[in-house]
Amino acid sequence: MRNLAIIGAFVLLVLIGCSDPNLEHPVIEDLGMVGVMGFDYVDQESVKISLTLPQPSQDAAEQVQQFSSTVNLPHEAMMDISTLTEKTLTPAQLRVLLFSEEFARKRGLMKIIENLYRDPQVGSNIFVAVTKGNAEDILTGEYKDKPEINIYLTELLTPRTMTAFSPFTTIHDFINRNTDEVSDPATPYIEQVNGSIKITQVALFNDDKMVDTISPEEAKLFEAMKGKKDLPPITFTIPSADGNSQEQFIMKFTTTRVDPQVNGDLSNPEIFIYLYVRGIVVDYDGSRYLSEPANRTDVEGEADKFLEQHVLRTVALFQEQGIDPIGFGDYFRLQNAKGWSKEKWIEAFKQAEITTHVETRIVSTGTIK
Repeated sequence: MRNLAIIGAFVLLVLIGCSDPNLEHPVIEDLGMVGVMGFDYVDQESVKISLTLPQPSQDAAEQVQQFSSTVNLPHEAMMDISTLTEKTLTPAQLRVLLFSEEFARKRGLMKIIENLYRDPQVGSNIFVAVTKGNAEDILTGEYKDKPEINIYLTELLTPRTMTAFSPFTTIHDFINRNTDEVSDPATPYIEQVNGSIKITQVALFNDDKMVDTISPEEAKLFEAMKGKKDLPPITFTIPSADGNSQEQFIMKFTTTRVDPQVNGDLSNPEIFIYLYVRGIVVDYDGSRYLSEPANRTDVEGEADKFLEQHVLRTVALFQEQGIDPIGFGDYFRLQNAKGWSKEKWIEAFKQAEITTHVETRIVSTGTIK
């Protein structure tokens, strides 16, 4: 028995010594870190997936390697593209998912996002965005004086004050919004503009399919109605003092507060949105002398009307599309927990009576006339 044990241990050591450590556990130099994945529509079964990999060689002509493959599942693309490169692809450093508008409208995002979410190497804070045109075109575009595409897109989609109008959405946020019993997802909508990538709109979703977009100005109010405190400046367009033309001013917000009030009746729903905004005028092209209290009060009143019109128009679009990205349903669910369903709420929301009141307060005008 002793001899058999010695022989068995010797065989085990030989087998271990003969195994290829790089095959079982590739060293980091052998890994291709996928930074961005783009998804373009082919048909209801297939998808064209584009990947970007940082170029490890400092002497390489291109900073990023780019590959594409037409497959059914996202991990198939990594397996297929691994045969085209000397690297073993991994999604451990994945930071951004881009979906073409056609893909988002025709197939929806949920299946792709769920498949990636199952992978323990994939983090939950990966940004999601919809692209105008093909996602591959975004990844292969030339952007002079910009960082390489992985860094560029990650920084673009990271929340900042001046772009706070966009509901910066991670895969965790998208799944959470899409599977709860009230709200619907929204993501940034990007496109190529003058040799750069720009967030131009916000994409709205019914379940996981894109149905419409809203402008940045409307999206700022959308974020305000969700209770977001740090909003970027808004441009107001109001009648001039003589009423014969229009003038504009830009307000930088110091305080925002929203207080939705509902009657709780799903058979005859009513929603009242009270919005309070307080801020500083940083630019003004009109003729009023805003340091005069009477003129300032006049401008505040016109600003109230401007915001009220945009609030009602934005919520009316949500009702028309049968979506609730703000989450008004949360206020009704508290009083209608029994038998609640998202479908039941959306049907009620479509018929809801919406009213609003906005109070605008200008706390500083500097020396602007």
